[in-house]
Amino acid sequence: MLSDRERWIVHFCCMMTIARMTGLPNRTDVIAHIMGEVRRERTRSLSDEDEDKLLADINEEMSGGRNMFKYLTDEVTRRNDPSEEWR
Repeated sequence: MLSDRERWIVHFCCMMTIARMTGLPNRTDVIAHIMGEVRRERTRSLSDEDEDKLLADINEEMSGGRNMFKYLTDEVTRRNDPSEEWR
């Protein structure tokens, strides 16, 4: 079973993905509203501070992840045969 923290992260990531992929208008406001409902209905034990910390942690990881993916994709494109990367 997922903790409230893990559950919040799952819902947040799904909301961000759906919002970006569908071009949801006013996405920031919609996500904030829906995540408020998620917190009220599914992650009651999280405080405002917990949510702020989660967002900061996610932003930090996304920055590091962006650098990692850039490095990996640069490595793949430098090779003559990109399929060699996966062997």
